[in-house]
Amino acid sequence: MLIKNTTQNDESNIVFGSILYNTGEERSELLLIPDNKGELFIPLSSDIKLKLIGNAREIKLNADQCYFLKPRRRGMEVLCNENAKFIVVKINPIYVRMFCADLQEISSGIHSMDLSSESLKKLKRANESGKNAVENIIRREAIFLREEGPLNVTVAESIERIRHTSGTIKVREIYSSLNVSKSKLEQHFNREIGLSPKEFCKIEKINYFINSYEKNENQNLTELTYKCGYYDQSHLIKDFRYFLDTSPKKFFASRVNSLS
Repeated sequence: MLIKNTTQNDESNIVFGSILYNTGEERSELLLIPDNKGELFIPLSSDIKLKLIGNAREIKLNADQCYFLKPRRRGMEVLCNENAKFIVVKINPIYVRMFCADLQEISSGIHSMDLSSESLKKLKRANESGKNAVENIIRREAIFLREEGPLNVTVAESIERIRHTSGTIKVREIYSSLNVSKSKLEQHFNREIGLSPKEFCKIEKINYFINSYEKNENQNLTELTYKCGYYDQSHLIKDFRYFLDTSPKKFFASRVNSLS
């Protein structure tokens, strides 16, 4: 299994990533970890299929179309043919409703968006030149942006607290510090992002663990487990099983083998 991540730049309001996928195999798998961000997914050269972990149904994305994916609760496999190319644009969660007015209506977590043929041609040319060219096109022409509405202050401040603690903060600490009820906080999150505050924290935490390990693969996994807010290794393994359908050991071994 080949595993890659999109390139991310968390300094911008909208986070951009570009993937050029080329394996030389007839059929390959790309595993994307759970993500609190929304995503714009644009197949450029051929149809691809997506399959969420824990769901046997595959969802087909047609080439030369644009799709919005709401923040996902679990990892996702991308199934594609040889030399498949596509662009993934990461969306800061506080801007998700700019791309999807009603998250509850997306039962599969995916819906198609309009993208002009001229914009598609520009993106294809930019993708051949690399990530920076794609980012410049999206920034300069604001291809995907709709009219920006008012941000939900409760959600924005909650996300800031969650990210500051890498997902280890307790939900009760969030709604207590913001002086809102638990039910009101959950209502805001589900409406604006499509996740509960607890899910958002858990996804942030497992991403923090994965990123921390990859920065220093020689560090002790047991020590890192506690550092990232897990009670013990069984708790960590349980989350890996749920989010990625594998163990931490197998997950990192797959990444090393595929990227070497």
